[in-house]
Amino acid sequence: MAIHGPWGCGKSTLLNFVKHEIAALPQEHRPIVIDFNPWWFEGQQNPAAQFLAQFSARLPRESQALRQIGDVIAEYADAVGSVVVASTGIPLVGKLSFVLKLLKRKAKDVPTLKAEISKGLRESGRRFLFVLDYIDRLTPDEVREIFKVVKALADFPNVVYILAFNRKTVVEALQATHKIDGEAYLEKIVQAPFSLPAIDRARLRTRSQEELGRLIDRFKGLVIDRTYWANVYMDGLDPYITKPRDIVRLMNALTVTYPAVAGEVNAVDFIAMEFLRLFEPAVYVIVRDHPDLFTGYSNDRYGGRRDAGKGFHEAWLSQVSLERREQVRALMKRLFPRLQSVWGNMGYSASHESQWRNALRVCSPEIFDVYFQFGVSDDVLSRREMNHLLTAAGVGKKEVTEILAAAAAVKRPNGTSKARDYLDRIRDCEEEITPQMADVLVTMLSDIGDTLLAPEDEQAQGLVSFPNRWRLMGVINYLLKRAEPARRLELIKNLVADGHSIALAADAIETVEELRAKPENAPGWALAEVDDELLSELKRTWVERLRSLSQNELLSTPELDFDLHRWMRWGDPKEVIQRVRPLFESDELLPLMLERQLRFGTRHVDGDRISNRIPILNPKTFEQFADIFAMESRVQSMLERQDITENQRIAGEQYIWAMGRIRQGKDPGSLRDID
Repeated sequence: MAIHGPWGCGKSTLLNFVKHEIAALPQEHRPIVIDFNPWWFEGQQNPAAQFLAQFSARLPRESQALRQIGDVIAEYADAVGSVVVASTGIPLVGKLSFVLKLLKRKAKDVPTLKAEISKGLRESGRRFLFVLDYIDRLTPDEVREIFKVVKALADFPNVVYILAFNRKTVVEALQATHKIDGEAYLEKIVQAPFSLPAIDRARLRTRSQEELGRLIDRFKGLVIDRTYWANVYMDGLDPYITKPRDIVRLMNALTVTYPAVAGEVNAVDFIAMEFLRLFEPAVYVIVRDHPDLFTGYSNDRYGGRRDAGKGFHEAWLSQVSLERREQVRALMKRLFPRLQSVWGNMGYSASHESQWRNALRVCSPEIFDVYFQFGVSDDVLSRREMNHLLTAAGVGKKEVTEILAAAAAVKRPNGTSKARDYLDRIRDCEEEITPQMADVLVTMLSDIGDTLLAPEDEQAQGLVSFPNRWRLMGVINYLLKRAEPARRLELIKNLVADGHSIALAADAIETVEELRAKPENAPGWALAEVDDELLSELKRTWVERLRSLSQNELLSTPELDFDLHRWMRWGDPKEVIQRVRPLFESDELLPLMLERQLRFGTRHVDGDRISNRIPILNPKTFEQFADIFAMESRVQSMLERQDITENQRIAGEQYIWAMGRIRQGKDPGSLRDID
């Protein structure tokens, strides 16, 4: 008997069903099943002997009578080597001479042995089923050898053979090796052929989506955009599922790759990229190696850049098979929106990038690498961590404070803190943040905002970055807009009056000042709701808080240089000078006071691969609090001390350099190159 069907259509599954049904039969009606996988003996030149060896090895387990037949078959396997060569032309069938030595029998002629085996099998009352699978995966020569063996040895009584193979592949192999009609050759061997029916596409589609659904359901809380999924699946994925084996391949891959990135990538996009990796590997590699040509947005619908990009994309698309080309084009336009400007007239803007980032799309430059690393790098804030923060925000301030305080102590390879990543990501979570969460987050930032103004973050900034104080203010404003309207002014007052973050409170007041001075900038700012009366109240509150700080508390404020000038503007300047001058006059505190005036900038020179970090300290910014000329000698003495920090030494050296510029009538606030 033969089961015909192309690779992956379910032949092996059907064989397993047959064996399952046989195993359920009563013992007296159950045939003995013998599996023979040609792959086990691939490359060996004794298929007939191996075939019989499998037969003899199976029989001793069943009964004493069958054990005796097994011994005879073992002897027959050795003797058949020379006879089968002569009668069937099978070359180099190896002899199992060691079997004869073990049995210590006198060799019998092949017809006698075969007659003895046939008699034993007939009298045993048992039936035998040989199952041969994967024949069509052998080389043409190996296919020929297997069918020669079956033809020569398949006439034992009570023995049935089920062969599973792709008829077209086997016919071509037989014709190539025998130079005969492969169809006619098979008809002489196989008495009962069966072809597997074509699988209904609708059932394949249902099965694939059920399997994918079960995988996604393992990860609670994931939300799938069903419309987007339907478009991606029907546009580009469905045609790849043509047989059950395609579903098995896909699920085997996803079961390994998806759990590591679940929640860090868009599930629809990840499934689509895995389709490409399995079914269009060349396209997958092109995407992986050219993120700049696939990710982000492009509104350049006309002109040279579009033409150049189109040339690149047409080149790789031309390598896709003609029958799949339009399907791949449609899929890629769904996954990478910028291609809609290459193969159409649709353009996108920078605002779309934040949407793609929030949806964890593969087209987002920030998310792209996760799809190809099959995991999230240790120096990247994972979506799982962000979700943890949001969940904590729904519980209360304490849990959120602990998360961000711990993150502030974690430094990335580029020198910034993990807390900075949280601040950057909060504004991506527009749909998740409820008014209650916004209330909790504003209150929390009011307390620990100063902790997040890490000097290391400020010093690690690149050319196009901006200070954490700006970042914090943007997050505060975003959260205020998410809060209940009736709570906004109360949250602002609490930020200034009750929050522990002196610097953040001052930034909020200063932002209100700027918005009041330039109403045209007010749209989009919740802080613009503060009127003049409340603004005056906030300033008085902040000044009272600063006045009440002890010397150590004042020195520990992260934005001391900014806060002193604000105090001068919003309070009594004489009082401020009287309070601050002794700090600059103290030799013990001088290193710390200079360090608090130190800032860092960057300079990039043509030809340099990285920007230079340059210190900035301008004595004129604090000349209201100290005689900067008289202080010069004290700074020189300070630089001779061994107990000052590296930044304090840089601050002292920068002070001396800046004073030299002042004496020359030059700008002391310009960037200075240092080795």
